[in-house]
Amino acid sequence: MDSEASTAVWALNAKGCDLGRSLTSRLNATLFVPQKHLRCESERSFQGFAQTFAAQFRCFRRHVCIAATGIVVRCVAPVLNSKTTDPAVVVLDQDGRHVISLLGGHMGGANALAEEVARMTNGEAVITTATDTEGLPALDLLARDLNLAPHPPRLLKTVVAAMLDKDSVQLWDPEDRLRPSIRMSGHEAHFTPVDNPSQWQNAQPGIWVSWRNDAPGDAPFTLCLHPRCLVAGLGCHRGVAGADVLRFIETVFAQSGLALQSLAALGTIRSRAGEAGVREALDVLQVDAAFFSAEELAGVSTPHPSAVARRLIGTASVCEAAALLLGGTSPLLVPKVKGDGLTLAVARKDV
Repeated sequence: MDSEASTAVWALNAKGCDLGRSLTSRLNATLFVPQKHLRCESERSFQGFAQTFAAQFRCFRRHVCIAATGIVVRCVAPVLNSKTTDPAVVVLDQDGRHVISLLGGHMGGANALAEEVARMTNGEAVITTATDTEGLPALDLLARDLNLAPHPPRLLKTVVAAMLDKDSVQLWDPEDRLRPSIRMSGHEAHFTPVDNPSQWQNAQPGIWVSWRNDAPGDAPFTLCLHPRCLVAGLGCHRGVAGADVLRFIETVFAQSGLALQSLAALGTIRSRAGEAGVREALDVLQVDAAFFSAEELAGVSTPHPSAVARRLIGTASVCEAAALLLGGTSPLLVPKVKGDGLTLAVARKDV
């Protein structure tokens, strides 16, 4: 998805095009209109709405469709992928009276977009997500805003369903990463704090907030929210395969009892920035990348310096030094672990 392209407005007839032009200027959007209604160079035309919409679907983060809901549903259905990646889709009538959040209500931002457009048209936002209609916290949005990675994501539905059924949800949050937001939003009554893991009821729904892999293994209704607070430093030989890098990182995290979903950044020496294996691992992990000069790395005191590395690349440490640079003032959680042509160290970011 093009990060520069934010919003597309779609109109199908003359009256809709007039409304679309008004919205486009206020939303800083790109307007799509039928060829016969094209007025200026900034507008983009289409011959067939369905084909053009499908082709442009992932080029924008938000779509505002001035069209019948049924038409848009038929066009959007074949191109859907995942609620975590699909863009927001809002549908409204050509008078702007009803603005419907159709797709991506929370994660995609369609609910907020519907309310934004409704304010512009003096219309009514139509929002049907259950947490909104029942006044419950939107866990997917809370997790996103607090940089907590849900695992597995499908259990978000399980926990929300329990809240809708008025069932209390267990909450293990020893570092108070989620609880303050729940408290501030006035939703504490929906949760039962658990202060000791031995009190956890495996058969009951719950949320386990931790950057460790320490959730009960036989708790099928436990949603883990992993804070993205871990950083790793990587050392590698040239020509290393991406699959080997990934396997090594996964192994070190598993053996150390750390949640891979909590990894926020991976750092290494700048001379390895162009390595295909490193780039492949970064693409799969979807974490921030940091590339340090040998001088930057050499300036960090580490527990396991290497005289060989100092002679060959100008720094006595890559993985530990990179992890410490990424972690700030925090000490290493996992000192250097050696693999086949690979080394890894892990630290925790300063909060």
